[in-house]
Amino acid sequence: MSKNRSILILTAQFGEGHVQTAQTIANQYKNRGYNRVYVCDLYGIAYPAIHSFAQTLLKKSFTKFGAPIYKMFYYGTDKLSSKGLAYFYQHLGKKRLLELIERYNPTTIITTFPLHAGAYLRFRLNIPIPTYTVITDYCAHPLWTHPMIEKYYVASCDVKDTLISFGVTESRIKVTGIPIRSSFSKMEFCKKSIYQTFALKAEKKTVTFLGGGLGLVPNILPTLQYLLKNETIQIAIVCGKNQPLKEKLEEMSIEMNGRFRVYGYLNNLHELLLITDCLVTKAGAITLTEAAALKIPMVLLKPNPGQESENTDYFKRQNAVIATRNDTEVINGIHRILFDANVREQITSKVSQIYYSDAADRIVSDIIADVSRINTNIKTVRQGRM
Repeated sequence: MSKNRSILILTAQFGEGHVQTAQTIANQYKNRGYNRVYVCDLYGIAYPAIHSFAQTLLKKSFTKFGAPIYKMFYYGTDKLSSKGLAYFYQHLGKKRLLELIERYNPTTIITTFPLHAGAYLRFRLNIPIPTYTVITDYCAHPLWTHPMIEKYYVASCDVKDTLISFGVTESRIKVTGIPIRSSFSKMEFCKKSIYQTFALKAEKKTVTFLGGGLGLVPNILPTLQYLLKNETIQIAIVCGKNQPLKEKLEEMSIEMNGRFRVYGYLNNLHELLLITDCLVTKAGAITLTEAAALKIPMVLLKPNPGQESENTDYFKRQNAVIATRNDTEVINGIHRILFDANVREQITSKVSQIYYSDAADRIVSDIIADVSRINTNIKTVRQGRM
């Protein structure tokens, strides 16, 4: 496959994970010398109203009243997909994608969100661009599938089995793990300097609360107040891009004499996690994978319906996390990880077994080989017709 050929990676701003995965794959191509690699938010540009609705729906799913709505949306579309929704869904973004194809002339399309416009155009308009999908959760929804997608790259054998149950042939599925940022692997670090960077103390046990890129975390004040009674514990809270939450927690920290540290979006999150003894987080797949790469024991907050719930269930089945439903269970889970060596070692061992190293490298290598195979087959067929 020529490195001068164009690669188009389609994604959507429905949370941070899809975009981050797209960028990770793009970086892997660029590291191999491919300069014509383009990451595009297909829905955000083509359908700003849908994009706005999706973002609102995601944020509302973290509220008491929004969770049932999101649950109905997620599982309702699961049931409806076989009744025509998937047919409607594959038309979304079709016009915008045609514009992108004309502009970039891609020889490969990769999606990190259930976007079927590429596969549809290939089928209906005979646009012969191989299309590949990277599933960014430890579960799969029927909307991820389309008969014209060449291959699917998935997080686990469980996801593979789910796709097979949807009718995808086994040969079109590869278990590669979920791609994560290169900063979470092959690191050289000095823990002493990291503690200094984050104004934390090396002699204390560090509990980090993380709400993903959007900083969506529930009310954690009761948990903070209880944990801070123990002088051996220090707390770091990462608010992501949620500036109102950051400002609110900073005010609380001042009122509590700076007993916990508050951070916004961190480009060096991997460094903070390296000195984290227990991670308390929502069950976003990228966060779970990054923590697994660093072998960090996790307490999972009560999941939202849909992907979070499915991700939590998968990690629970592997005995790789402590899943909770309320403040009391969160506190108990943190204490078990911090002060019970057997629990900590068991969870650390199990979570490390979930992680697939070099997922982006595996995916890109396989796509390059597969596109080369397809091009060779096309060339052979054409020569046979001459």
